[in-house]
Amino acid sequence: MSESSALPEFTAPELQALRGAAVWYAKYHAATIARSANDPAAYAVAEREEYLDLVAALAKLGVRVRVPDALQQAA
Repeated sequence: MSESSALPEFTAPELQALRGAAVWYAKYHAATIARSANDPAAYAVAEREEYLDLVAALAKLGVRVRVPDALQQAA
């Protein structure tokens, strides 16, 4: 998938649906990601980075998601 600097225009319901799905995903996977907080494997590191990117993106959309304590130092 290629990245573009221009985002499409979302309707309010579409944006709310994206926020809701992302929040659900972040909350659902928080414990799993936190359990691998000290795992140095490349896959675990990539998963943590992607999770923290999701949390940061949600914050930019005005949604605060609690980062698990085990990941606080990486956040």
